[in-house]
Amino acid sequence: MKRKIIISFVVSFVIFILFLFFFQPIDSIEDLSTTPELSIVDAQDHEIMHMIHGHKTTPIDIEKLSKKNIEILLTIEDKNFYKHSGFNINRIIKTILSNIKKNESHGASTITQQYIKNVYLNNKKTIGRKIKELYYAIKLEQIATKDEILAGYLNCIYLGNDIYGIADGAKYYFNTSYEDLTISQMTTLVALLNAPSYYSNHLDELEQKRNKLLHALYENSIITLEEYHEAIAPLVFRLNKKIYNSNLLYYVDGVLKELNTLDYSNKFNKIIKIKTRYVQGMNSFSFSTEANYAAIAIDKDGYILSMIGDKEYSSSSFNIVTSGKRDIASTIKPILYYEALKCGFTPSTSYYSGPYSFSYHNEMVTIKNFSSIYPYRNISMREALATSDNIYAIKTHQALGFKTLANHFKAYQIEANSLPSLALGSIGMSLYDLTRIYSQFFTEGTYLDLKYIENIYRGDQILYARSPKNKSLGEPKYFKTIKELMASTFDPSIPHATAASYSTLLKTKCYGKSGLSDFDSYMMGFSDDILIGVWAGYIDNQFLENPEVKRLPKEIFLRLMNSYGFN
Repeated sequence: MKRKIIISFVVSFVIFILFLFFFQPIDSIEDLSTTPELSIVDAQDHEIMHMIHGHKTTPIDIEKLSKKNIEILLTIEDKNFYKHSGFNINRIIKTILSNIKKNESHGASTITQQYIKNVYLNNKKTIGRKIKELYYAIKLEQIATKDEILAGYLNCIYLGNDIYGIADGAKYYFNTSYEDLTISQMTTLVALLNAPSYYSNHLDELEQKRNKLLHALYENSIITLEEYHEAIAPLVFRLNKKIYNSNLLYYVDGVLKELNTLDYSNKFNKIIKIKTRYVQGMNSFSFSTEANYAAIAIDKDGYILSMIGDKEYSSSSFNIVTSGKRDIASTIKPILYYEALKCGFTPSTSYYSGPYSFSYHNEMVTIKNFSSIYPYRNISMREALATSDNIYAIKTHQALGFKTLANHFKAYQIEANSLPSLALGSIGMSLYDLTRIYSQFFTEGTYLDLKYIENIYRGDQILYARSPKNKSLGEPKYFKTIKELMASTFDPSIPHATAASYSTLLKTKCYGKSGLSDFDSYMMGFSDDILIGVWAGYIDNQFLENPEVKRLPKEIFLRLMNSYGFN
């Protein structure tokens, strides 16, 4: 009876395989993942992130993996990998018999099938999924070489702790390159494949599993007795939990979020390339500080060049730039003075700057400058911007009417209370939104639509090309005037200019405005080429007391500005 069942199965299977081989074109494959494999590249077309089925990984060069380590993998996972055509009929029959006889569940998947499951399908144990898996495996074998399939498989294997691919596994568990994996380390990674989520959190049992595999490798003459004794030594992990640049991870999150809003098509076994203007030299540093910090840099086309969402992605993936809402402090003053120019003010319009009080709703309001520093004379709009003079700002706010500045923000769909304190930045918004508003000073009149993605390619074919949706929300001549006035912030000839000490350190002429409150510190600035917005403070709203934290946005601005164009 069993013999008839086996013969019947084999005949049906052969007919099915012949049908798949000869009558199903590759283009008929449906229900693939939207983005099975992505390559995100920077402004210089260098890959900055590779993703398979939504998981970060580092592609390997299969020729750089030692023959011994390949032999270890294949001996354990798929001995006949280089002989079969995507499936192993003998293995399938043996598995069926074993499962029937012992009433157990054993897998019969080849490496090709496992690769297909990892990239295009899921882990559901259904007949439909297994048929698709077999179909895709056969088709993949027709259009890709064995080495390409093996490399693809090694790039997508899950190794626990959100680690995918042998290259990242080598970095994470042993802080080494996949090229330098020892027999013991390679066998350990292969041991993880059986139950990665479990073994990666039970390292003692992982070592026992590795030892069993090493013994089997020795018995099968894959490794020598000397190699066995060397490899069986106690397992030593050198965990490296920061295998990716923190700033890059915030940037990639933004790219993927934007990608999900775009319409493009994919094809089986094709890599989608995403072109950005990411500048690696602007994203390669971090600061040692107790505070949180965030920064964004854009060019005149509105492309995001740099993204620092917080000081360490591994501690929190929350992106302060895009999602944090903070009062903007004195960075509001150029916006106030833009409205003043529209209402007839000029750069030479002056107000007396000294201690100042006024009545508001029958209560006296007293306004002070930072550290109570006053020139005790009339100052112009230029000097007021350079020194971030609060008295000039409040008097301008009063002259315009408190509703004028509040109405300005309606164009950006931002609600503001028409209070005296608005002139000093008592309005919450994200650094992303503030940077967009400042893009009008940067471009002299254009409100930029900020984007990560420039183009999407499949091979040489362009699937998506960005069409900018920039617009004008004001009068260019006034934005230009404010821009020219903001050069004073870096002018050492003006006493107490807030960024004057950085003027000789910058490699290019810059314009900008700093901002400082009890809880937030800012530096918004730009050259003729790029605009940079920086914030520092504490997410939990601790009072800013440390002078180094107050200065930090200017330090970050300096580093970012000077590193632009240097990869």
